[in-house]
Amino acid sequence: MSERTLSPNAALAAIVKSAQYLGGMVSHQDLWPQLGRLIRRFFATDVAAFASRQPDGSVHLLHCDAADPAVCEHLAVLASDSVKAVFDSGFLVTAGLALPAPHALAFLPLGPGRRHTEFVMILGQCGSEAPSKDSLGLYLGLAGLIETTLDRLTSQHRFLSMADNVPELLFEITRQATGPLKLTYASRGAREVLGISPETLLENADMLFAGFPDEEREALENALLASTASGERLHMTLHWRGPDKAERHLLFNAKPAPGDEAGLAWDGAIQDVSERERLQEESRRNLTRLNKSMENAIQAVAATIEMRDPYTAGHQRRVAELATRLAQDLGLAEEEVHGIRLAAAIHDIGKIHVPAEILSYPGRLPEIEFALIKAHPRIGYDILKNVDFPWPVAEMVYQHHEHLDGSGYPRGLKGDAIMLGARIITVADVVEAIDLYRPYRPGLGIDAALGEITTHRGRFYDERVVDCCLSLFREQGFGFAETTDPDIWRVKS
Repeated sequence: MSERTLSPNAALAAIVKSAQYLGGMVSHQDLWPQLGRLIRRFFATDVAAFASRQPDGSVHLLHCDAADPAVCEHLAVLASDSVKAVFDSGFLVTAGLALPAPHALAFLPLGPGRRHTEFVMILGQCGSEAPSKDSLGLYLGLAGLIETTLDRLTSQHRFLSMADNVPELLFEITRQATGPLKLTYASRGAREVLGISPETLLENADMLFAGFPDEEREALENALLASTASGERLHMTLHWRGPDKAERHLLFNAKPAPGDEAGLAWDGAIQDVSERERLQEESRRNLTRLNKSMENAIQAVAATIEMRDPYTAGHQRRVAELATRLAQDLGLAEEEVHGIRLAAAIHDIGKIHVPAEILSYPGRLPEIEFALIKAHPRIGYDILKNVDFPWPVAEMVYQHHEHLDGSGYPRGLKGDAIMLGARIITVADVVEAIDLYRPYRPGLGIDAALGEITTHRGRFYDERVVDCCLSLFREQGFGFAETTDPDIWRVKS
């Protein structure tokens, strides 16, 4: 019997149809029977079989599809040597075998990426005439298509295996131009993250999206569209309430993926970060309580100072009030304003070491006593330097009597060596001290106070701070609050 050779057109059609068929395969399940039926149908062969090699070196017939079922009964034994030769060499082998009728067979290696032979494909026709060169070329082309399919299925299987073994929900979302969001892939992590099976999510994607509050769902959809326009990854935390009514915090990551031309697609992952959010919120509450406790303690110390110096009761509170407004109007960040307010509220804490009779002395102090007063910035620094503030409070207290030209005390700092927070407190301190009553003189009034900082603007005092202070009093109507309420200076948490 002569070989049945396909015409060029029939051979081309067989390759095209095989490529289309193989492209539709999505798993290894029933792979070999499907390939056997495909080859027998499109390539006019009497035998289509596939073999693998066992760990002990023996040949295992995975599947055999033949016109005569008796052929398959003999193939595993009679073709064993030829199959082993292909496994050992990695090259095509041809052989004629009586199965029991004579058959001309081609043994072709199959392997992922042609790195090694993993399977052997056996194709042939009944008869003694060896396969022609054209038939062998056609079989090799088919082998290449099958190897590509094996590579693809192996990669898909590897991805799915990894995806199903991570705790996150991996997904693919698509959306038509005017339609709702849909899930086209969901990993097994859906059960751990949402308590919902991936199959259920694929059937009804609204079980995911309906769990977000309306405003967050809208924000998510807008963010997905924005990520498509920019090509950037979306990263946002959302609140989600599932069918079990339990509220979760979900970290939603997505990146635009190639999708259908009529719509949009995103690949990504959803992670349950509820425990992380709970711990962060607990940490924020603890920090708030800690700050409140710290500021209450500082308030108590400041009140103690004022009790020892009744003539200047409220001085620190008023300085803190003005310093805060100056820092805000200068455009400083909220956290920086917070630190300046706290430092101003305790800027005279070092006076706790000055004898009360000196603090309330009703006249100009002798030089020795005044030297004790001038030591209070350093003493305040020594008291505060080991307190772990999130701002340089101790250094601002140390510098609040320094002048830009170096004529201040206690260190004679100049220019940029004096931090902005200290410059602000200096101006606020001078204005409050001149404006209001002191044991050694009556209050001179706000005009005298503003005259002082204007006269020495740029010499003693920072120009921007002075200009801001002048604007506060002359244009914005600022005035010192007539209150003894301690909350007037407390830093708001």
